[in-house]
Amino acid sequence: MSAEYGLGQVIASRELAFTAPDGTQRPVLLEVGLPCRDPEGPDWYCPYRITGHPGVVDRVTAIFGVDSLQALQLALTRLPGELRELNESNDAAGLTFLGGTDLMLGGEGS
Repeated sequence: MSAEYGLGQVIASRELAFTAPDGTQRPVLLEVGLPCRDPEGPDWYCPYRITGHPGVVDRVTAIFGVDSLQALQLALTRLPGELRELNESNDAAGLTFLGGTDLMLGGEGS
């Protein structure tokens, strides 16, 4: 049986804009939670959530690491790739941040 991982305390967030094929925009919110010890084991997890994107079901994703720093680093590394996958799976103009296509998340092409 796997544990449910809640978002908990949000330690960082960013609002992006999603532009639909018809030109309408909607906000997409990225939230990263405080890393916590895994209740089922010795590792740590860092929760994150993406809301507002039409290709996402509202859920919390937990990324695991050997300590809190690695869990946080892995969550921040995973977000750009997940957003890239979402954009590729939707016929849309894509995501923007502060009016530009660079989402400033540190990943290549993010």
